[in-house]
Amino acid sequence: MLSGKSQAAGKIRKNASHLIENRKHPCYTITNHFPKGVFCVKRILAAVLAVLLLCGCAPAGDNGDAPGETTSAQAGATVPADGDPNDVTCKGTYTREGDTSAVIARIGDTKLTNGELAVWYWAEVSQYRADGKTPAPDFDAPLDTQPCQADTTVGSWQQYFLQQALNAWHTAAALNQRSLEVPLVLEPEYQPDPEKYATYMEGMPATKYLYGYNRFYSPNTMHQAYLDSLPDTLKTLAGEKGFADAAALAQEAFGTTEEALTAMAQLLNRSYMYFTNLTYDLTSPEVAYTESTDGDYLVNIKYILLKTDGKTAGEALSEFQQAAKTRLQPLTQTEQKSEAAFKDLAHLYSQDEASALDGGGYSRVKKGELPAELDSWCFDPARKSGDTTAITDDDGVHILYFSGRLDAAAVETADSELTEQEADILTQARAEYPVDFAYDQIALPEGKAEVTTSDLLYPDIAHERFPEIPLYLQQDYPGVMFGGFQLRTNGCGITTMAMVASYLSDELLTPPEMCRRYGSYSHRNGTDGMIFVKEPPAMDFYLVEKTYEPAKAWEGLENHHLVVSIQHKGYWTRGGHYIALQEITEDGNVQVRDSNIYNYVRVPAHVNDEHTWASITSAGSGYWIFDYKITRIPGCARCGDQSESSLVGENFYCRKCAPAV
Repeated sequence: MLSGKSQAAGKIRKNASHLIENRKHPCYTITNHFPKGVFCVKRILAAVLAVLLLCGCAPAGDNGDAPGETTSAQAGATVPADGDPNDVTCKGTYTREGDTSAVIARIGDTKLTNGELAVWYWAEVSQYRADGKTPAPDFDAPLDTQPCQADTTVGSWQQYFLQQALNAWHTAAALNQRSLEVPLVLEPEYQPDPEKYATYMEGMPATKYLYGYNRFYSPNTMHQAYLDSLPDTLKTLAGEKGFADAAALAQEAFGTTEEALTAMAQLLNRSYMYFTNLTYDLTSPEVAYTESTDGDYLVNIKYILLKTDGKTAGEALSEFQQAAKTRLQPLTQTEQKSEAAFKDLAHLYSQDEASALDGGGYSRVKKGELPAELDSWCFDPARKSGDTTAITDDDGVHILYFSGRLDAAAVETADSELTEQEADILTQARAEYPVDFAYDQIALPEGKAEVTTSDLLYPDIAHERFPEIPLYLQQDYPGVMFGGFQLRTNGCGITTMAMVASYLSDELLTPPEMCRRYGSYSHRNGTDGMIFVKEPPAMDFYLVEKTYEPAKAWEGLENHHLVVSIQHKGYWTRGGHYIALQEITEDGNVQVRDSNIYNYVRVPAHVNDEHTWASITSAGSGYWIFDYKITRIPGCARCGDQSESSLVGENFYCRKCAPAV
C-alpha cells in the first residue's frame, strides 16, 4: 500500500447471511505491485478501547514501543486510605466479595450490577495491557496497592481502571437510552403516509428493509441478528482464548457469570452500532481540489496496472485498449474520458490487487511514496485534473489518471473538525443522561487480564451501514420531482437505483438525492436504463454486464450478485417497472425490492417475499448484473482491520475512533 492515508481496498461480502454465520468474515488480502515495495501500516498488536467508551475519560498513558513501566519494585506498597464517598476514591480497595446482583447505577431501564461491572473493569485492564501503554502497573501483582502514574487524582491503578470502566458504561448506557428517546433526523422530503403503510405494508416481510419508518433508532435486520447471536459468538471467543465455554470465560477472565458477560457485550455492541449510525451524516468542510502547488499537498490518482506476463508492453497495452473500446462503446466521447469511466476500466482490467476492486483509487498520496517516475509525473506542478499517462517498466504498464491535488493543511483541518463533531455526540449523550454511582456498593472479583474490550466488540458489522438493500417507496416522496415528472408516478427506476446505490456504496443515497443528481435520465415513460450503465462508477460500485438473457441473470444471482430487472406490462406492472433482485431463497425463489407500495397488495408473492423466477422472467426484458459490494472497514489500531482506509495521525486510529485518543 502507499501510505497511512492511502486508498483502501476493503472486504468483499458476497451475501447477507455470510456475516451472521461468521464472526469475522474473510478479508480481501491487499498486496502492492509498485516496484518500490509494500507500504504497510504499523500494526498495533491489540486494539484500543472503542471510541464511544473513551472520549472524555481520565487521561491514559501513551502508546509506545518501549516496555511498559511498572510499579512492582516500589517497596512497602499499600492500599490507599478510603477517600471521597462521591467518587472512585471512596474505597481504598474494591477487591472483596459482594452481591453480584447489587445495582451500582441505572440509566432508564439499563442497570449496572456488580456482575456486569466486573466485565467492564477487567476488559479495561486487559485492553491497557494489550496496548502496551506506558506508564503501566505490574499486571501480575494486586492493582489496589500500586500508585497510578497515569492519573494522580486516584490513589491506585485499581481506582484508575475502575474509573475508566464506569465512564465506559456511562457512555454506552447513555447512548443506548438516547437511541430509545431521541427521534432520528429524517430528510425533509421524506413524508411516509401512516394510512398507506397500514393498508399496504403491515406485516409484509419487506417492512424489515424499510428505511425511515422507525422514528427511533433500531438495528437493521443484519445488526439485530448479530446482537441475537452474541451468546454463540462468546462461545467462539471462549474457544479462541482457551476457555472451556462461555461460562468458563466469564468466571475465569472476569470473575462473573455468563449472563453478566452477555449483557455487557449486548450493551457495548448496540451502543457502538448506534454511535456509528449517528456519525454517518456528519459533515466537515469539503476539501476541494486546488491548482496551487505552494506548500505541502497531497494527490489523488486512479491507477491501472497491466502485467506483461510474457507479452511486450505494447501488446499488453494494445489488448487493454481493445477491451476498453468495447466497454466504453455506449458512452459519449466526453464520458469516455471521465474519471468514472477510468474507474470502471480499473475495476475490470487492473492487475493491481490493492486498488482494482475499488476503481484503482489511491488517495491522499504524499510526495515520495510512489516509484520515482510515477512520483515525478503526479507531482509535476503543471499536472491538471483529468491528465492521463502510461509508463512502462519491468513490472508492466502503469496507466495513471490524475484526479487532483489537495492542500495538506486543509485536509488535516477537515479531519479534525469531523473528529470534534464525533466527540461532541458522546459528550452530549453523557450530559443528557447523568448518573450517580453507588461507590460503597462496588465489589470487584479477581480476574485475568486476558480478554479485551476489543475482543467483545465487532465493528466490522457495525461499520456497514447497509448490510442489505434498503427499501425505498416512491409514494413516501409525494412532492419530489424527477426531471419534469413526479417521482411517485414516474420514478420506479431512479428509486430502484437509490436502493442499489445505497447498498453497494454503503452511502445514504435516497430517491430525492438521486433525483437531484440524475434528473436528466427522466423521460415521459420513466427512467432511462442507461443510468445503470453510466453512473455506478461515480458512486463506487460497478456493473458486470447488462443482458437480455434470463439464464445469465439467474447465474448472477446464484453467484450472489445483485440484479436489477426491467419489467414490461404483465405480472408486475400495467406499463413498465424496475425491480431489484436481492438473492435466491432457500426454496429457489427470489427476494425482491419493489418501490411501488401498491404492489404489496396487488402482487401475491410479496406476502412472504418468495417470488418465482417465472414471475420475474415472464415480462422481464432486461437485466443489469452488478459486481459484489466492497465493504470498506476503517483500518485502525482499535478496529484491527488490516486495510489502510480512513486512518488519521501517527497512532493509526480511524476517524471514528480518533475521539478516544
